[in-house]
Amino acid sequence: MTALLERAIAKASALPEKEQEAIGALILEEIADIHAYDALHDRAHSEIAAGHFSTLKSYRSRRGRKAK
Repeated sequence: MTALLERAIAKASALPEKEQEAIGALILEEIADIHAYDALHDRAHSEIAAGHFSTLKSYRSRRGRKAK
């Protein structure tokens, strides 16, 4: 654990339980978002590398997003 995270945890531990719970939930949500983004990013690069998409337009169309 980094020194900055240790300081943040130490300060958070001095807060009332309700605020600690809220901070804990925020941290876990942020970590989940990071993992979800990383997985999406890795999948997109794998599909592009495998030749599934030749252009951004074709990638977006297969993902159900409007092509620009």
